[in-house]
Formats: sequence, C-alpha cells, structure tokens
Amino acid sequence: MWWIILWILSFILLVILHELWHFTAAKKSWVHVKEFWLWLPPKITTLWKDKSWTEYTLNWIPLWGFVSLKWEDWTNEKENKDKDSFVRAKMWKKLIIVLAWVAMNFFTAWVIFTIALSIWMKPMSILPDDVQWIHSESYFMPSMSFIKELWFLSWSVEEHSVEISQVISWSIAEWLGFSSWTVILDINWESINSTSLTETLDKLENTENNTIKFKIWEEGEEYETSFSCWSPCKLWIVYQQYWNFEALPIKYWFGQAMIASAKEIRAERNLTMASLWMIGKKLFSFKSWESKEVLNSLTWPVGIVKLWESLWEYAWFLTFLWFVWMLSIALWIFNVLPIPALDGWRFWAIIIQKVFRIKEEKFSIVEGWVNTVFFRFLMLVWILIILKDLAVWWGLHIPFFS
Repeated sequence: MWWIILWILSFILLVILHELWHFTAAKKSWVHVKEFWLWLPPKITTLWKDKSWTEYTLNWIPLWGFVSLKWEDWTNEKENKDKDSFVRAKMWKKLIIVLAWVAMNFFTAWVIFTIALSIWMKPMSILPDDVQWIHSESYFMPSMSFIKELWFLSWSVEEHSVEISQVISWSIAEWLGFSSWTVILDINWESINSTSLTETLDKLENTENNTIKFKIWEEGEEYETSFSCWSPCKLWIVYQQYWNFEALPIKYWFGQAMIASAKEIRAERNLTMASLWMIGKKLFSFKSWESKEVLNSLTWPVGIVKLWESLWEYAWFLTFLWFVWMLSIALWIFNVLPIPALDGWRFWAIIIQKVFRIKEEKFSIVEGWVNTVFFRFLMLVWILIILKDLAVWWGLHIPFFS
C-alpha cells in the first residue's frame, strides 16, 4: 500500500513543480496569475487566495494541474487589454514564462542523478541489443552492450537457446502450435539464440521468399514446422533473454558522477525521442496491427503505478527518485514538442505572432480555439489509456486492446 501512496505523492509533486516555475516566472514578469489548479475541474474547493487575488484550487479529476494566467480566457477581450495580461507582456517575458520549468527540471535531474551515481545506483532493467530501434546509454535502463563496456556486469553474458516461457494468444506462435518450454533451435537452417532471434526475423520480413522454417525441440522430440511470414514477422512470445549475469551497482567519485549525470540526461532524451519516433512511425503507417501495437504499449498513469509495484521490492529511495525524475524528463521532452495545448506549441506560437506581426487579440482567439480542441483530444487519449490499463490490470477484454 505504501508504494501507491508514495507514487501519488510523487505525481502530485511533479505537477506542482512543473506548474510552479510557470507560476513564479509569471509573477516575476508582472503577469497576473488567476488560478493555480491542482488536478482538473470541476472544482472541489478553493484552498486559499493570496494578496494578488490568485486562487489556489483543488479539483476532482486527478490527471494534471494548471496555472491559469490572465489571457487563458481568450473570449474576454476587455481582460486581455489589461497591462498585467499575458498578451501584453514583452516577447522575451512570454518565452521565459512558457519554458521556465525546463531549466529547473534539467538542473534538479542533474543534482538527483549526481547524488545517486556518487552513492550507489543499479539499473532498473537492461535492454537486449536486438531492440533494433534504440541503443540506450542510460545507466538506469542501459542496452546490454553499453553496460558490458562499463564493466558493470557480474560475469560474462552467455548466449543460449530460445526457450519459450509464454505464448501470446492469437499469435503466430500459437498458430504454429508453440507452447511453454518449446525450444527454437534454428530458423531456415540457421542456428539462432536469444540474442539473434529478433534480428533474424527482421531480416526475413518483406522478403520475396518469406516462408520461414523452424526446427524446434518439444517434449523430448525434434521436429520442423513453417509458415509464410506477413508483416511483421513477429512470433509474440516471451522468452529469457540472457542467463548468467547480474548488473553490479554503479558508483563514481563525485566529479565523475557530475559528468555521468549530464550524460544520463542526454541518454534519457535520446531514449524518449527514439520511443516517440517509433510511436509516430507506427501510428502513421496506417497498418491496423501497428496501431494496435502502439496503443497497447502506451501507459500512464495506472500502468506506471503497476510498474512501480513490481519495482518496489527491488528499489530503494534513490532508485525511486531516479525513476520519478526519469518520467519527469520524458514528460519535459514530450511537452516541448510543437503540439497544440503543450508548452512547445505556445513557445512557437509566440514567435510566429511576433514575426508575422499578427494582432495579439485576434491571434489569441485563434490559438485559444486550437488549444481547446487539442487539449480535449489529449485528455480523451489519456482517459482511453487509463481505461486500457485498468482493463489489463483487472484482466478484462476491450476490443482493439490486449
């Protein structure tokens, strides 16, 4: 139960810290902050009101939080003409208000990672090198080859046969008759192991002669089976990736830890961007199976809570902080993308309005409509992901999700 409480408190803290820097920058720029929301309306209560008439409110929907500036109500033309309106602020002040939290997010992450790496840190998980779309140099979630280069493995990695531990329902593997404890020996007469399976199947995808022959070992017998691969050539099985290794604690002296911390932030940026690129690529491929795969891979915040439950026995306080701030960095990177309703969009909208000398009042109305539409769309996606995670958690079946 403590891990749920700890996660809720951490999520609230992330929201408050994110919005606090918008709030502080606005106050310092003499832009009136009308309301500081914790979570989304409808409102439960007003917690208090300060001397500048800023309301601090608690709301019912526990999704996020917002700082409402004098400008957010873009239908109020009279209010937007006031000197303390965001519309009337100088361009450089607007840009600082929009992105003030980025610098603080970066600095806090750097401090936390430096402390963790100078005391004691252990990877949360190790990514196999056959994940083709990313080579991770994160200390928290490294690729196998990267952690080997750093000598943070207890002993050498041994390749082994692909022994299936689980077969996903309605998969190619199930159609082929594979089951738990089936061992795949070779594909198209080429020996394979746990590190080469995915790479071998990827090479056979969309080839002219794409009939794939398997030699397998099952119940004391060896036999062959085959199928004609369609895109993608994925078996949808769970198998042990590696045997005979253990990740060692990572520890540097303080100066090295400061450098490693900066590298960690860069690595997490690369990991997040690679993930976003892969998600976008699959969503816009217009292939139903890829869209389904993406939707099933998205999770937040229920799935993160479930992940934290599985991590709880393994993690200690610094690992917990690292994990929370890793999510914070991922949200920071996502939030600076030029997507309406996000801070990245607001940043570029300010520049576009200034460069093309569009009247602020008219521009704010158009932008207000765009932000409203996209905000509702993002909230809808968020709610669908939460419902999907709850369904998976409780073992329910929802069409298009697994």
